[in-house]
Amino acid sequence: MTIRVLKMPRLGETMDEGKVVGWLVKPGDSFQRGDSIIEIETDKTIAEFPALGDGRLEEILVSIGDVIEVGKPLARIDIGAGPDWTAEDGEEAMPAEEAAVASTMDAPTAAYAETDLAMPRLGETMEEGRVAKWLKAPGETFVRGESIVEIETDKTIAEFPALTDGRLVSILRHDGEMVTVGDPIARIEVPADTTVVDEAAAPPAGLADGQAEADATFSRKSDVRRPDGRVRATPLARRLARRNGLDIDTLSGSGRRGRIEKADVLAAAEGGSAPTIAAPGDVQFATCARGRLAYLDSGKGEGNPILLLHGFAGDRTTWAAVAAGLKRAGRRVIVPDLPGHGLTEIVANAATDLFTDLPAFLDALKLSKVDIIAHSLGAVAALGLASAAPGKIASISLIAPAGLGSDIDGHFIHGMASVKTGGEVAHLLRRLSVNGIDLSDTALNGLAGSLAEGRLVPLAEAIAGPSGQRIDSLAAIEKLSAQLPVRVLFGLEDRIIPWKHVLGLPPRVAVHLLARSGHMPQWDQTKDVLEILLSRGSKA
Repeated sequence: MTIRVLKMPRLGETMDEGKVVGWLVKPGDSFQRGDSIIEIETDKTIAEFPALGDGRLEEILVSIGDVIEVGKPLARIDIGAGPDWTAEDGEEAMPAEEAAVASTMDAPTAAYAETDLAMPRLGETMEEGRVAKWLKAPGETFVRGESIVEIETDKTIAEFPALTDGRLVSILRHDGEMVTVGDPIARIEVPADTTVVDEAAAPPAGLADGQAEADATFSRKSDVRRPDGRVRATPLARRLARRNGLDIDTLSGSGRRGRIEKADVLAAAEGGSAPTIAAPGDVQFATCARGRLAYLDSGKGEGNPILLLHGFAGDRTTWAAVAAGLKRAGRRVIVPDLPGHGLTEIVANAATDLFTDLPAFLDALKLSKVDIIAHSLGAVAALGLASAAPGKIASISLIAPAGLGSDIDGHFIHGMASVKTGGEVAHLLRRLSVNGIDLSDTALNGLAGSLAEGRLVPLAEAIAGPSGQRIDSLAAIEKLSAQLPVRVLFGLEDRIIPWKHVLGLPPRVAVHLLARSGHMPQWDQTKDVLEILLSRGSKA
C-alpha cells in the first residue's frame, strides 16, 4: 500500500479555488487512469476530473460543497506499486522541464507508439468542445499531469492534463475548431504499454501485428463493450450514427475485437432497418412527422423523467448546469433542441411549430408521464405540449416565461435572429445574465455564423412585434394550473421580460422571485434554482 494525497487541480489558468460538487467513486473503490473520480465546480461550470493514474480511494478529506484552494488536499488515495502520479502537486515533484528531459532520454529504451488524442468529456452533459488554445507545439514532450490543451465548453475554458508522459506529434484540430467528444484532436506518441483515453482508437501504426496484439494495451479485453459500458466504436462511427439517427448499441462491428467502424454504420444506414432512437449518452435524434428532433437523454432515473425546454436562440447546452444537478439528484433528464434551434432539423416559423412534434417525441421515447421545466420561449412549447397531451404532464415549472404580458426586449429578439458578427452577439448576450457571458471571440463568431443563417427570423417576427409580445400564455396557465402543479421563477433583474408580469398569474400558481438574477436564473443562481425545482412536495 502506497498512500498519497489527491489535491484540488487547477482546471484553468485563472482558477484559484474550486467547489467539490460530488465524488464519482467512494472510499474503497478502485479506479484506472482516465476514470472520472470527482466533479469540481469553478465559477461558471462543473467539470469531471480524471485520475492521472491507477489507484484506490482510501479516505475523503473534504465535504460536498466545500470550496478548496488549488493545491489543497481533497482525499487520500492508494497508488499501489504504480508510479506516483500525484507527485507533480507536491514538494517532491520533479520539475516539468526535468521530467520532460528524463522522458526524452528514456525514449531509446522504451517502446513508443502513436495514437489519437480524443476530445475529452469535461462534464457529464458535454457533447462537444472548442479547441481554445494548444499549450504544446508539435514535437514538444509532456509529462503526466501537465496541461497540453485548453478546451472551451458552453460556459468556460478548462485546461486538460496529459494522462501519461508523451510527445505531441501533430495537431489535427486547430484553435477555434468545434469538435465532438471522442473525435481526434491530435496525434501523440506514448509508451506502448500505456492505455490512452479513447479505447476505441485503432492500434498504433507502425507496430507489427504480433507486437500490436501483445504490447499495445489500448484494450486487451475481448468484450465488445468498453469499461464504461459503451460499445467499442471509432469516433467517426459514433458521429455518423448520430447523424443518421442510428442506435450504435444495435450495430455489429467488423473491426478488431468487434469495434464498430465507419463501414458498419454506413451499411446499417443504407439498409434502413436500424431503430430511430439512438443510444443514451450522445446527441440523439427522434424522427417526427416534420423531420428529425435532436435531444440528450441522461438515461435511467427515479420518478418522472424531466423534460427541459430552452428559450429563444438557445439549445440543449444552455441547460448544462441544471441538467447535471438534476441527474445528480437521481432524475432522468431529457433535453431537446426545439424546432428551429440547435441540431433539430424541423423548421419553426410560428409559435405553434415549437410544440407540434413534441407529443410524438414523447411517444417515440415511450414516456407516459413527464415533469416539464421550460425557460422563456420554451414556456410556449411547454404549455402547448401540456394542452395537446394533458395526460402525459405531471407538473410545469416555468423560468422567466414568455406570454405573461406585453413588454419584451424586442431588440434582443430580432437582434439575435439577424446578427452577423461576434460583437453583436456579445452585446446581446450581456443582457441575459447579471454575471455576464464569458465566451471567447472564436465562440462568439461561431455563434454569429450559425445565427446568420436566418433560421430564427420568422420565429422572431411571430413572437415580438411593434407593440410587444404577440404570445398570450395566461389563458393556458389559468386552465392548466387547475389541473396540475404550475410554478413560475423570475429573476428580479431580468432585462428581457419584466418580472412584474407575475402579478397577472392566477393565485394558485406558485411564484419564486430570485435576487441577483437576470433572464437566466438557471445560470445566475443555479443552486437556488435547483433547490426550488427539487423542493419537497413538488413534482419536478
